[in-house]
Amino acid sequence: MENKTNGLSIGGMVVGIVALILSIIPCTMLFGGILAIVGLILSFIGYKSAKDVGGPTTMAIIGMVLSGLALIVAIAWGTLFAKASGDIAEPLNVETCDEVLVEMEKTVKEMKAFSDKGDDANLSDISAMVKTTTRLAKIKSTSEQMDCSQDSTFRAKMEMLEGQME
Repeated sequence: MENKTNGLSIGGMVVGIVALILSIIPCTMLFGGILAIVGLILSFIGYKSAKDVGGPTTMAIIGMVLSGLALIVAIAWGTLFAKASGDIAEPLNVETCDEVLVEMEKTVKEMKAFSDKGDDANLSDISAMVKTTTRLAKIKSTSEQMDCSQDSTFRAKMEMLEGQME
């Protein structure tokens, strides 16, 4: 009896590999998630087909695992970005330009802490970095809405703080 490899199993595995690579990259995570679903379907059909004829099922199983992992990664990135977009919609709770500067100082300290970690940063730091970057965008938006940049002292302090982040 000849053990022919199932084309759907190979296809599912290849699509699973591509889906995993794409889902790891934040700007292509949506494509990775969609491909992961396609990879799961192909791998599952390939597995059933191979099992029915007594062929090898290893590639189909690998395809299912890789596609499942890619789907989990894509969902994790999607959740992270959804949370960040929800955070940016929430207004910054300040009333004066001095309070804006206080928020900016806190944000600069947090950004320095991430920078100091360097290669020791871990996955939980990504969420905190996104949150801090989102707060930075809110600070800039709020300072523009409040016309804080009209004050030369404010502008100088903001430029100094922004320079500390580089």
